[in-house]
Amino acid sequence: MADKAIKYSAKGVDFAPGVKGFSAKAVEIKAPFSGRPEAHKYQHDLYVVISGTAKVKTGVLNGDIDEISDGEYRSDEMIVEEEHILQLGDSLLIPTGVGHSLIVESGTYSQWVFKIDKK
Repeated sequence: MADKAIKYSAKGVDFAPGVKGFSAKAVEIKAPFSGRPEAHKYQHDLYVVISGTAKVKTGVLNGDIDEISDGEYRSDEMIVEEEHILQLGDSLLIPTGVGHSLIVESGTYSQWVFKIDKK
């Protein structure tokens, strides 16, 4: 638990230090964009939309899976189980182990990405 309040700014580009097991980052993505499928072993992702519209596909990584860092996995293939359309006011919690890929088809999309350690 933090011993004081921590301010996160949507103007920042780096994960903010602060509370152990938690970090935040505001990201802006311009279309066209299709992220490489990824999954995390030790952290949940929480997306909170700031502006724009995006699609998030979730499922299971497939094919050649690379561990790019401890507990961070990427692949060029994913078995898609669900598709989520995200717009202002929406949030999406992606639990550890769930593959996910972000797609922005038009305009500019902005979101907070909160990384929350698995307990």
